[in-house]
Amino acid sequence: MTRFELLGPVRAWRDDEEIGLGTPQQRALLALLLLHEGRLVETDTALDVLWGERAPRGGRGTVRTYVYRLRPLLGAAAAIESASNGYVLRLRDATLDVNGFLRLTDQAYEAGRRGDPGGAARSLRQALGAWRGQALAGIRGIFFESERDRLEELRLAALEELHAAELQLGERPGLTAELRAAVAAHPLRERLHEQLMLSLYRSGRRADALAAYREARKVLREELGVDPGAGLDRLHSRILHTDPALDVRRAVRQPVPSQLPPDLPAFTGRTEEIAELAAALDDASGTPVAGVTGLGGTGSTTLAVRVAHLVADRFPDGRLYADLGGDTPADPADVLGRFLRALGVQQPAATLEERAAQWRTAVSGRRLLVVLDGADAAGQIRPLLPASPGCAVLVTAPRRIVDLPGVHWHRLGVLPPHDALELLATISGRGRVYAEREASEQLVAACSYHPLSVGVAAARLAARPSWTVDEILAQLEDDLRRPVVMHEDCAIVDRPFRDAQARMDPPGRAAFHLAAFPDCRQLSPAAAAALLDLPLDRAKALMERLVDLHVVETGPGGYHYLGLVKAFARRQALDELGRVRLGQALRRLLRHYSSDGSADPSDVRAVRDQAAALQDAAPVPVPERVDRHRHAYRRGGPRPQGVTVQGATRDR
Repeated sequence: MTRFELLGPVRAWRDDEEIGLGTPQQRALLALLLLHEGRLVETDTALDVLWGERAPRGGRGTVRTYVYRLRPLLGAAAAIESASNGYVLRLRDATLDVNGFLRLTDQAYEAGRRGDPGGAARSLRQALGAWRGQALAGIRGIFFESERDRLEELRLAALEELHAAELQLGERPGLTAELRAAVAAHPLRERLHEQLMLSLYRSGRRADALAAYREARKVLREELGVDPGAGLDRLHSRILHTDPALDVRRAVRQPVPSQLPPDLPAFTGRTEEIAELAAALDDASGTPVAGVTGLGGTGSTTLAVRVAHLVADRFPDGRLYADLGGDTPADPADVLGRFLRALGVQQPAATLEERAAQWRTAVSGRRLLVVLDGADAAGQIRPLLPASPGCAVLVTAPRRIVDLPGVHWHRLGVLPPHDALELLATISGRGRVYAEREASEQLVAACSYHPLSVGVAAARLAARPSWTVDEILAQLEDDLRRPVVMHEDCAIVDRPFRDAQARMDPPGRAAFHLAAFPDCRQLSPAAAAALLDLPLDRAKALMERLVDLHVVETGPGGYHYLGLVKAFARRQALDELGRVRLGQALRRLLRHYSSDGSADPSDVRAVRDQAAALQDAAPVPVPERVDRHRHAYRRGGPRPQGVTVQGATRDR
């Protein structure tokens, strides 16, 4: 992320590395464009701001040169667009500290209006923390002097509002000292004098408060020739008469829930996804809803929690979290009850409709972030959506929820190879992984770069300090070849695939297993139709349903599986579909290949060899007693110990 700074010296940073901005005049032009971000700056205006009446004869060419030099420095973070008579700077993957300061002060003033001094103080402290000295330091010119004064006035107003909020909350250690310093730096601002007097009085220093009034009156008379204003005089009189109303009356503070799960320290990669989701949630004028969907184990919940923590400062009134999934989907009425109690509603209403109305009332005027994890249907989500502008919702779901309009969905895939390797190293030890880099790269590839699977492999590696990465890789490959998963780790990896399979209807389940069986890298739609023995349109509809469940990937050449998903589906294919049906399917696919000149020859050879091997492998005769047990097992009955089905011991 690139960030531009104007609240201090004019600087730019890419991550933690400062970007050289060139000469002072070139830096001044960038500051001018940033102050007008998104708006046209005419070339004549730039000439006047940079040089005034002493603009050089070739000034227009110089401005063009500055723009030419700035563009590559800014890269993709910002674009300087040429217009007929000037330039427009647009921020892309970048932030500007002035914008952040203004956004936070707006949040603070809104919190103050609704009676939340704690929220106001938090936002104002963060806003003032963006300042690093005098704004636009080092940039000369009448225009920049004016902008400096404007920004300084905004800073002082924010500082006064912060002191007011803190005085409303009650005396804080160090507040009086801060107010004395502020009065010394800005002796003509009467509100600061009032705040200092009130802080002294509430600290039990009534005489010092009256002395502070006398000092303020002296300064105003000497510097401006005027007496204190009505506010100072009124406060002086109230202190003289020990007005009990001046004693601190702590505001009733609204609860600020912070329910987000902890952010994982081993989080790796996902830079583009984080930026996209954070941008989708950044709409203070509306109530944006962003969604993350993907195959289980790709880290949608982890990503949502990471994004929620990163944008938490935008939502000073609270961050709410609910897990809507699990074995029993959460009832939205129960979730609303928890949310309402977190916001201070002690007795939520009885019905879902009444609670939804209470919820909309409770969030009105607040800036809340709501994270809904593992949603399965629009009916779970709709009652939980806040209607107040400034709130935002982040949803994770196993599939895109099409009947919930207005959601910015992001489909989460597996990690890029380098990020998967970094995740393995973060969990199991960098020295060990990079010492066997080639084997480690093969290990994460065998895990299909699937984050959960890489994490499980890393945990297994960490638990076996005497094993090499090659040994872990060999064990994983052996597990994937077995007809029944033996190792507990593999059962953990399989669970997301089983969850997706549980959401399939019988035709979808059969297609999931059947399309995974051929030894080919991918299936074209026509090849899938031949394999499934269906018309092309029905076969495509079935495969697209599997794509929506994230168990099948799609691309220009057709459909393919992640290695782990394919291994999972194939482990069940013989038992679910039977040898005869699978053999028939392979022969149909081979007939299609014989008439399709575009088929990959290596795929054709692999499927032909597979069909021959399946034909040659005669089924092991199964005694009637064992056959009866097997049918009982398929119906859910108990399976006898040691029963062997087609050469595989099923009770391992």
